[in-house]
Amino acid sequence: MKVGSIAILIVAFLAGLALGVLVTGTVAWAARPQVEIVEGQAWVNQEGTAVGLSPDGETPGSSYVVAGAMWREGAGSWQDTFPTCLEPLADDQSLRMGVIDVGPQGGGPGRQVVVWLECLP
Repeated sequence: MKVGSIAILIVAFLAGLALGVLVTGTVAWAARPQVEIVEGQAWVNQEGTAVGLSPDGETPGSSYVVAGAMWREGAGSWQDTFPTCLEPLADDQSLRMGVIDVGPQGGGPGRQVVVWLECLP
């Protein structure tokens, strides 16, 4: 085999390797969960672990479990402890949340998961 042929094979191999890395990275990036930001008036349960979120403060909205989510009040620092900034049994607290859809896994059901929440003034 000539030196030129070996060089062409090496260049082709490296180009294929680079293309494979690029495709794998693109697929992995596209498959990651997308965070949906939702905002509205929260109705908080007695324990402060779940909310009903109304987009306009009047009509019923979706319910979310917020236990375990990172949180902050206003522009304060992020916290990961309980209790959160939610006031138990409040029915007019302004809230913004980052939510991801988690699909079914291993026979278990999927659901929306609150990743973070902000108590707004």
